[in-house]
Amino acid sequence: MRLDINTCIRNARCLVALVLFGLAPAAAMPELIDRIAAVVDDEIILWSELNYRLQITLQESGYRALPPPTELDSLRGQILTAMVDEQVLILKAEKDSVVVDENAVQEDTERRFSEVKQGLPEGEFGLMLERSGLSERQLKSRLRKQVRASKLFESMQQEVYWNTHVSRRDVETYRQAHSDTQPPVISLSQIQIKVKPDTAALAAVQKKISVVQKQLAAGQDFAVLARTHSEDPGTAAAGGSLGCFGPGLLVPEFENAANQLKPGKISEPVLTQFGYHLIRLDEKREDELCASHILIRTATSGQDRERVRRALVELRTRAAEGADFAALARVHSEGQGAMRGGLMGNIPIEAIPYYLQTHIGHLQLGQVSEPFFIENVGHLIKINDDQAILESLIREDRTAATMQELINSHKTEIHLDTRLREDAESPLGYVAP
Repeated sequence: MRLDINTCIRNARCLVALVLFGLAPAAAMPELIDRIAAVVDDEIILWSELNYRLQITLQESGYRALPPPTELDSLRGQILTAMVDEQVLILKAEKDSVVVDENAVQEDTERRFSEVKQGLPEGEFGLMLERSGLSERQLKSRLRKQVRASKLFESMQQEVYWNTHVSRRDVETYRQAHSDTQPPVISLSQIQIKVKPDTAALAAVQKKISVVQKQLAAGQDFAVLARTHSEDPGTAAAGGSLGCFGPGLLVPEFENAANQLKPGKISEPVLTQFGYHLIRLDEKREDELCASHILIRTATSGQDRERVRRALVELRTRAAEGADFAALARVHSEGQGAMRGGLMGNIPIEAIPYYLQTHIGHLQLGQVSEPFFIENVGHLIKINDDQAILESLIREDRTAATMQELINSHKTEIHLDTRLREDAESPLGYVAP
């Protein structure tokens, strides 16, 4: 559960914690207990920074309540170790005169400053500055330091990565070592096929939606028609209003169609996994769309699901017979990663969700899962084993080991002092308001 500096620097709330040294949200207004958690050469890590990193980690790990004290202390210790290691590596990069693009640092600082400011509720940004005693200029200065540190860290990591040699023999040894067990990190690709109604069922729904289209063209009110005809129980009574939504909240087909509309205009019928939609764009904001829709549902049957299962079985057989899985995904997959050959990326074993683990937990390198369904989408998943993928996994593993060696070596050259055991008055270092 380690949260590295680059993850935190891209998270608006965590970034606020870093640059403001852990100010509490204005709404809560607790009294912050602050002290030094660690000293790394002439740099300090504050208790408030540590606790905010802990809070962000708990949130991103799905905790709904504080874990038991012993688990919380262990997690806090892991995070402090990570923060110390980050700072040691940054000092090492500076000592070795690792170069970063200062123009890029400035551009990122300006962009992330804007993200921080816009990512807080109205009025809270000013309150945070007021409570910290910082001006916007001073805040930007602190933020710039964090961004530059992040880029130093990345540059050091990239240099180690590309200087790490992996031979064909290394890959073969890796294959043999994991011939009957999964490695700690695996690369996954997938083929997804949606369960859709057959042609006759789609034609019947198209006929119904075209009737509504004609009524709209004749001047009838969108909201009235939505209340009468829409088969979305959550919006029909409200005249089809979906309210406002940001990127990624609705299915891609719907969102793409809405994005192409001008305010007040109505789309042609748009097919999604739910059925056919007529979409009206009510308002387009800088980072949100506000829309209404009329939905005529397309029902699927057991035959539709069986048709997808048979298609996936055929694709799995072709892959087993030597067909390139990535090529099959580019042609047949209906998922967002189809053009990348269905690549899902590298995933640590412990981070694989349970619902996937049940289907791939028994697979070995190069094997493809049996077809399975999640809601109305059929899946095949492969544990990738091609040369380039395995080289990257080995290189990433060796890079992590080399980075840790660099950190441990540089620790002997600088002053380190950690003070984690000086307990605060509450689990996250706050006195109750």
